Amino acid sequence: MANTLVTNRLRPFVPGPWSDVDSLMEQFFGPQASGGIQAFCVPASVWEDQASYHVEMDVPGVTREGVDITYEKGTLRITTERQGPEEQRNGLVDERRYGKVTRTVTLPESIDPESISAELNNGVLHVKVAKKPEAQPKRIEIK
Repeated sequence: MANTLVTNRLRPFVPGPWSDVDSLMEQFFGPQASGGIQAFCVPASVWEDQASYHVEMDVPGVTREGVDITYEKGTLRITTERQGPEEQRNGLVDERRYGKVTRTVTLPESIDPESISAELNNGVLHVKVAKKPEAQPKRIEIK
């Protein structure tokens, strides 16, 4: 993963505990402002409907080969990897992030592990996990 360390240029001008200053800087400007490593973050949404659980992740620039999905002991693990540029770049600004990110989602025992499916379309990964038929709500007819 190509990470860049950047020093906090405001440290010499701000008195007080550095951890407080770094925390404040991170809140406003992100981890790169305080001298930390800015990680590649993958936003995700998790929701359920009557029949399934869904996980969607924004993974622009990630190919199908860069996605690994496993399910073990109630945990869905999604690992994505975005490859960096092949050539060396001497740019002035580089806000794009590359590397490997793993997100995990704990699912209830009421899912059917054999039903897990995934689709990657326009930079959005959608994973669908069906609930077992006995776990789905049943409509009771009134007689």
